[in-house]
Amino acid sequence: MTLKRFSLLLLSSLLMSIACLVMAIYYFFYLPGINAEVVDQQQQEYVLLKAAFSASAKSLTTLSYDYAVWDSLVEFVVQPSDEFIENNLFANAFEVANVDAVFIHNVDKQLVWQYLDESIHDRSSALTEFIEGKTATKATSLLPAAADISAQKASTRHGYYVIAEQLFYITNTTILPSKGHGVIAGSITMAKLVDKEMIDEITGYSMVHFSIDKMINTPADAQPMNDFFSPDQLKVVNSSHSWVLRNDFDDQTMVITVLHRKASSPKLDAVSIILLLLIASLIVSLSMMMLSRLLILPLIHFNNSINDSSNENLMAKVPSQHFIDEIDNVSNSFNQLLMRFAEQQNYLETLTVQDALTEITNRRGLEAFADNVMANWHQQATGFSVMMIDIDHFKLYNDRHDHLAGDKALVDVACCLMETMVPYNALVARYGGEEFCVIVQDGKVESISNVAEQLRSAVESLHIKHDVDGTLWLTVSIGGVVVPKLFEHAEQYLFHDVLKQADKQLYIAKKTGRNKVVLSVFQ
Repeated sequence: MTLKRFSLLLLSSLLMSIACLVMAIYYFFYLPGINAEVVDQQQQEYVLLKAAFSASAKSLTTLSYDYAVWDSLVEFVVQPSDEFIENNLFANAFEVANVDAVFIHNVDKQLVWQYLDESIHDRSSALTEFIEGKTATKATSLLPAAADISAQKASTRHGYYVIAEQLFYITNTTILPSKGHGVIAGSITMAKLVDKEMIDEITGYSMVHFSIDKMINTPADAQPMNDFFSPDQLKVVNSSHSWVLRNDFDDQTMVITVLHRKASSPKLDAVSIILLLLIASLIVSLSMMMLSRLLILPLIHFNNSINDSSNENLMAKVPSQHFIDEIDNVSNSFNQLLMRFAEQQNYLETLTVQDALTEITNRRGLEAFADNVMANWHQQATGFSVMMIDIDHFKLYNDRHDHLAGDKALVDVACCLMETMVPYNALVARYGGEEFCVIVQDGKVESISNVAEQLRSAVESLHIKHDVDGTLWLTVSIGGVVVPKLFEHAEQYLFHDVLKQADKQLYIAKKTGRNKVVLSVFQ
């Protein structure tokens, strides 16, 4: 039976009962709750937009840090050279990464090198002066202060700033050796203009419509607007809410306005409700019995199933096979949507532990696997082994063959390692850069020695041409640690302790000739 036919049968009663009783109950009992839900939805839109602003800038912050802890960049800041710029600081690389400006300063806050995209050339002077603190009303700049430099540790300053009536995201990181501490050589600053493309990207992340406008003078009696990144709580329903994005150390401001999807709550006047209630009271009893059984109860069950999925984070299917065809169709469609959502969720969870380039396990996945291995060692006394693998002279390979060839070599080596370890109970992960880590659930020195030699030989057998140190092909050095299953006070040790000893063995392998395996027993 279709909903249209069902509606015709109950037309005399449903029109009055739904129009009167439901609306009256809604007005007197549920309207305050609905208003609170609208406020909460608008609050969620605000929270999502803030999160999207932070997420859209995360890649730039990460890129700035990657450059800042680059040993070669430390040497360049101390002694600038055109050769380093030509071989390492590529303008097209910054274009691909959507970076509009890059500034490298030494510890004396002198500009060593800069990159400016054509789109912001007319704002370059204002941007430079802002970063160096020349336009600030207080003695403050984005460049690291003397205290940051004297601490000899990485420090970062980043955020959204208003410059020349434009909004920029800027991140500044101290430049120091890749080990994370040491003599600070200067700092690197990266900036991105919040243009239409970035606004569209943020809108796509958050699914919230918003606008960014210049600050307009407001009347003296107007309510003050809170800072955009403050933990603000909305209290009233409005079609839009505005927040100020204000620099901490100068007078430049912009206004961010969120345009809400739901901007008002439905309202009824009291006289109309009383009249409708008087009419509906005559016919509502019988009609509502049928309506409740055939329409309202299925909808309530449908809503409860959705709420259970939301509150308990469980994807519960809704009941199907209803008397009304349309409700039955909606139930089936919703169940199919849940299945697709579960598939997408599994796919996203896979991406979080997969290296984007080599498509093998990344460092996060390695750490999760290592936690399980360490737990088995502590609780069940099962031995295991860890191997750190480093591609020999990989920077030289990149310099000779370009970074695209280097990326291909990384993928080939990763595939080779994975194929070699298929027969073993092991995990192969990219640790970072040209380093890989292999965890084998085997605590026997002889077998691990054979496995390590297989890995070394397999990579060399790829015959990736790289003539250096008398070796025609690209090779790897391997440092390994065998952890016996019986070990006194095993619970006191972390995976970091095992990894540190494996790294020492790798260092020995690199120092004593490369293209070799150095193993030790954990101690």
